[in-house]
Amino acid sequence: MRRTWRLPLLIALLFGGLATTFFVFPLGRWPLHRRCIQVWSRWLLAACGVSFRALPADGGERLAALHGCMLVANHISWLDIFAIHALAPSGFVAKAEIRRWPLVGLLVARTGNIFIERGRRRAVHEVIVRLKEAIADGRRVAVFPEGTTGDGSCLLPFHANLIEAAVEAGAMVVPVGVRYLDRDGGRSSGVDFVGDTTFVASVWRIIGAPMTVVEVHVLAPIVPGQGDTRHRIAERARESISAGLELALADTPPGTAPGRPA
Repeated sequence: MRRTWRLPLLIALLFGGLATTFFVFPLGRWPLHRRCIQVWSRWLLAACGVSFRALPADGGERLAALHGCMLVANHISWLDIFAIHALAPSGFVAKAEIRRWPLVGLLVARTGNIFIERGRRRAVHEVIVRLKEAIADGRRVAVFPEGTTGDGSCLLPFHANLIEAAVEAGAMVVPVGVRYLDRDGGRSSGVDFVGDTTFVASVWRIIGAPMTVVEVHVLAPIVPGQGDTRHRIAERARESISAGLELALADTPPGTAPGRPA
């Protein structure tokens, strides 16, 4: 029954979002784009049966007021991108394969995101350059340094390569913790995007599930100091998200299927 109204609404939103990028975006600059992305992302979450909740932690700041910075977040689902957009639209680094996803791939490509082609020697360097340009232009950028999705029970090691852009730019790094809860306040597994789950299968499962709550925790910003390396910044961000979400640090999530590349 949930799918009978959620699926048509979701499809309508996807086509509406594409129309916005083709016909509205050319009429305005990035502030207009940001507002459209934020509102649309909140509608998308609602259409998927996901209730959005923003939670600045002690020392955290109002994320939408920060510009020219890098967000560093844990990664559970493709919904993470839209949960963060719903709070503070940002330019995400995403795998090039997302371009091939039905409708969503085209939408992601047209909303200021940066794609990385894994396995190509200079891909990381090129993305770092583009991230620095976006930061210098006063935009927020966002990365998932785990490099893969998990089930939300722990944090995998953070890869520091892309954080080099923030270090070189002297930009603030804001740790962001994402968590999905069921109606009883326990960890929800319905949004997990791990193993061999396809994008279409994930969407089908999510829109058929009971209401889910996504919490976006904005943690205390990290300002790179003299001598700080990307590895140190990555570890501090990981420790901050671990503490904020009360998640264990682990090399491999215990008892879970392999994740999917971010």
